[in-house]
Amino acid sequence: MVATPLNVIGILREAITILARNGKFMLQVMLTILFPFSLIGLLHYLLAGFLIENVEDSYEKNSPLGQKDVRTLIGLELAFFAAFFFVCFFGIMLTIHASASSYLGQNMGLNDLISSIHYAWKKPLITWLCVSLFTLTYAVLAIVLIKLVSLLDPNSYAIHLWGWFLTILAALFYPYLDASCTLALVISVLENDSCGTKGLKRSEKLIRGRKIQGFLLMFILTALVVPIYVLLYVTATDDDDELGPFAQFAFRFVATVLFCLSKFFVSVVFTVFYYECKQSEGERVVVELGVGYSLAPHKLDVEF
Repeated sequence: MVATPLNVIGILREAITILARNGKFMLQVMLTILFPFSLIGLLHYLLAGFLIENVEDSYEKNSPLGQKDVRTLIGLELAFFAAFFFVCFFGIMLTIHASASSYLGQNMGLNDLISSIHYAWKKPLITWLCVSLFTLTYAVLAIVLIKLVSLLDPNSYAIHLWGWFLTILAALFYPYLDASCTLALVISVLENDSCGTKGLKRSEKLIRGRKIQGFLLMFILTALVVPIYVLLYVTATDDDDELGPFAQFAFRFVATVLFCLSKFFVSVVFTVFYYECKQSEGERVVVELGVGYSLAPHKLDVEF
């Protein structure tokens, strides 16, 4: 039997269904991801908080910055960024494996899940680095292009309009590209023979015919998570003297939880989208305790 392809709302609903159907297991996975994020946030608050406050006070009072404090702060921020990067990476891997096992109806414990990524993290890491480099390159090129246009005639109203037009165009085109990149990461986690540029090519093949659907999914998810990212950044860097230490940490903890939930949900959604794309390409997906997909290639009309 060939399953009916899901539209955008159907994919989002299926992702929520996966979370509800395996609530206890997915909660365990979520807590496993949340713990190291919270630990990093706590250590950042304890170790870097007073340095950020010193740098801000020196800037506000126009007093010279202590070179030692600045070097220490830069070193700490780089260390925390690296820790955050790798914890985020392993959290995404864990979520994708958990979502896939739940989608396929497989019974897998948390220890089995962690073991599965312990021996298979190198190829997804290559794809993760490729995707990060691609995203950084896109952002730099977009900023440079917008800046060059604005320098043509800083006093021209038409040039300002062109600058805003390019900014909006770059912002809208990003979810279109990011959908393929996110799908490539899912592919690298779930398929042993696809990583790096090969994973990106495999993503382009799978998403063929469903690029608009991928764009709409990423656009909706981006609209939901960007405010959370901004909140996390503000709470991690702002040091409000009017708030007590407990209130500051509470705000940062809430922002961290929201950030983890958003990354968690994005990974679940694109794991479902991955299997939907495989269905569209006529590839076999064996679902235990449920309905499988046909091996025969077929043409499907996909709703948006």
